[in-house]
Amino acid sequence: MIYIYSADGFVREFWSKSKEHKTLKGAYEAVEKEHVKLFGKRRYSDYDSFRVCRDRKVKKTPKKKFRQG
Repeated sequence: MIYIYSADGFVREFWSKSKEHKTLKGAYEAVEKEHVKLFGKRRYSDYDSFRVCRDRKVKKTPKKKFRQG
């Protein structure tokens, strides 16, 4: 679980946990709880802060071009 120390690892674990939880906020809180257990502090101040960082990272990711035909 140490990989949740990085932002990418945290987001990957968030998406993995999202399958187990009814809401995305619940998945976020589960990953944040693990982060606190491992490192003694929260990675993000709250879900909205995480969401902004997550969405910003998605926008920066280059889109793959698919060939048709």
